[in-house]
Amino acid sequence: MGKRILLVVPRFNIGGAESYVLTIALALRKAGFIVFVASGGGMLVKRLEEVQIKHFFVPIRLNAKFAATLLKRIVKRYEIDIIHANSAAAGIAAVLVKKEISVPVVYTAHGVFGHNQAEMTLNECDKIICVSEFVRESAISRGFNKDKLVTIYNGIDIDKFHPKKENNNIIRNKFNIPEAAFTIAIVSRIKNLRDKGHGDLLNILNRYKDAENWHLLVIGKGKALWKLRYEAWRLGISDRVHLAGHIVDVQKVLDGIDVVALPSQFETFGLVLTEAMAMEKPVVTYAVGGTPEVLENGKEGFLVGKNNLDALFERLKFLSKANEERLVMGQAGRNRVVEYFTSEVMLEKLLRLYSELKR
Repeated sequence: MGKRILLVVPRFNIGGAESYVLTIALALRKAGFIVFVASGGGMLVKRLEEVQIKHFFVPIRLNAKFAATLLKRIVKRYEIDIIHANSAAAGIAAVLVKKEISVPVVYTAHGVFGHNQAEMTLNECDKIICVSEFVRESAISRGFNKDKLVTIYNGIDIDKFHPKKENNNIIRNKFNIPEAAFTIAIVSRIKNLRDKGHGDLLNILNRYKDAENWHLLVIGKGKALWKLRYEAWRLGISDRVHLAGHIVDVQKVLDGIDVVALPSQFETFGLVLTEAMAMEKPVVTYAVGGTPEVLENGKEGFLVGKNNLDALFERLKFLSKANEERLVMGQAGRNRVVEYFTSEVMLEKLLRLYSELKR
């Protein structure tokens, strides 16, 4: 019988950390492990129920000690072998459990961490997985034990993220996007218009003459959705900005667009970039954080200097006119994902790490 793994994440809605946990849960299950997930709930819990992975409601962010008490009960009752925490709040609660009962704790750092004394307790985890070398170097600079830090890139299901020509027109028909119109997609939560670059893409559609027939597909929701809708109306481009909301099977939508853009102010990795690359779509992103580790500039897409709107536009303009280059970049992107960023590659490294842990 395989080891019993408890995956912990604060919420289980659509997002980078949540997608990571779901991918790992399914991969571990397939590899013969007994998998449990504890979270504060969310849309993706239903996916766990569909495959009969047990989920526990634990309000991770409410109070670390209370969360630790609930996690300790789960560990004891279900004889958990390893706690794998995601997010600082989950990691801190897991460390509290570790102090009371002997259970190894693995923490995946989806962002930079060590901002305060509470987060420095994550140094007590047995292993810390960093989703990029950028995150690892940041952790070392903040005083974390480098011997505990391991870089394992996020992996995706390349069978799920695989281009299918029959999906090409689904999203265009739904939003009345002309078949020949150059269409950019951005996939992200919409906390504000700056962090992920929504505002920059709106400005490009509005400011540059060569972009006056381009369309933007916005995938995701968030508290600034109303602001995005208003800004598109204010700029007079509402007819070319399409709000798709949350989409669980985003791969079916990516089939119908030309390019994925992610002009973020900061990214520790950029999971959506690898998903787009697996779908054979060129990507354009600001060269921030871990994004230079995801793609090689000019090969699978383009890395642009942060906040350089003219350069961002020029790269998108090139892709809008270069159909053949789009295809070549798209294929190069998928090849890179197959080599470095599959769930199989991630699982192989994760299992090696698990095997090194001692209870």
